[in-house]
Amino acid sequence: MPSALLASTVPPGRVPTSPWAERIRRMAGDGWTDGRLWICALRVRDGRRVVFGREGSPEVDVADAIAASCAIPGYFKPVEIHGDLYVDGGAHSPTNADVLRREKLDLVIVSSPMSTRRGVVRLHPDHTIRWGFRLQLAREVARLRSAGTPVITFQPDAGDLAAMRGNAMDAAMVAPVVRRVRESVARRLADGAHGDSLGALAA
Repeated sequence: MPSALLASTVPPGRVPTSPWAERIRRMAGDGWTDGRLWICALRVRDGRRVVFGREGSPEVDVADAIAASCAIPGYFKPVEIHGDLYVDGGAHSPTNADVLRREKLDLVIVSSPMSTRRGVVRLHPDHTIRWGFRLQLAREVARLRSAGTPVITFQPDAGDLAAMRGNAMDAAMVAPVVRRVRESVARRLADGAHGDSLGALAA
């Protein structure tokens, strides 16, 4: 992926992930939980995606895997695991939904905050990027559906994007964005479009 190649060449960020990785470690403990948890990161030396927790991937603690998966290139310091440096798996794909294409699943629910819903027209510098991510997600979803797996996607609408404007690293943005997105998702669920699929989860 071009974005993966770019991420592997940008200068390393300076903000450490270790402080909040240690908080995660205190909650999750050492080691891994089980094979049902997969966490994606990008290996810097070759720009390849690594899925921690999947068979054949490097052994790692949950905290270190999460830290690596959240290490935004150029902002956070890469996370070293077994001698390799890793950064945010979003550099390969904002959702990495295609890692599930060979799994036999009843339903895949994708949360894609970096893209945008169809029909949203917005005069903003990030609009082109969001539409690119939407197209990438569409390709990943097509792979899943071609394998017989039903998929539901949740992407920001115009109101969500308005609430998400500004500095994404600003902690003061969290509460209003959560409120807005919770309301918009609730409206989508209430319209009945996903009733059959989501009803199976409660059965």
